[in-house]
Amino acid sequence: MTKYVVESSHTPEECTKALDEMLEKGEDVLKQFAFACESGEHTGWAYVDADSKKEALGIVPEPLQNKARAHEVRIYSPEEIRAAHEEA
Repeated sequence: MTKYVVESSHTPEECTKALDEMLEKGEDVLKQFAFACESGEHTGWAYVDADSKKEALGIVPEPLQNKARAHEVRIYSPEEIRAAHEEA
């Protein structure tokens, strides 16, 4: 499994519809997301384990998946970060 940060943006008009679709998948799906809607940034972020980007994006309501992004992430040691920049 790979860790992904899933980023899903939506308009204010899509917000409650997206909420309802997420709740259809179960409250545990909703609990995986942190949202910034109240501050005017209608975006949610989730940290998920998945076998592929496509699988990671499956957490997002289908109508929003075309706008969502999944970023493969991992925790690096300081040595790994330095080595990656030396190779570049």
